[in-house]
Amino acid sequence: MSLHNFKDITGDLTDDEAKLIPVLISSFNNHGATNPIKAKEIVKLMNNYLLKKGILINFTGVRLRKCVNYIRKNSMIPLMATSNGYFVSRDQFTIQGQIQSLRQRANSISSCADGLEKFLFDNDTDN
Repeated sequence: MSLHNFKDITGDLTDDEAKLIPVLISSFNNHGATNPIKAKEIVKLMNNYLLKKGILINFTGVRLRKCVNYIRKNSMIPLMATSNGYFVSRDQFTIQGQIQSLRQRANSISSCADGLEKFLFDNDTDN
């Protein structure tokens, strides 16, 4: 499912992106809470990997987030994301904290949508 205004980055994985999922999972599995990896580092490493393989796609932060969402939605690994970076954790408390963080962010986005909707009703214009 693609999100309105974000079709290129929220649609289904391309064939090229799908091929990268096992590589990303393997890499993420090398990072725990004590050695998380930052998005910039992942992007750099993936672009180097792709270049060596002769694959002509540009791996970006946006593409990384798309892949991370796919990995999480499909319960492939318990992938955490914090301000310190990405890492895998099988600790129930850590996973519950990540779930709480994701739900809080979803609620914040929903509140933003509510505010814009309220603006439309409070400022009923014909524009």
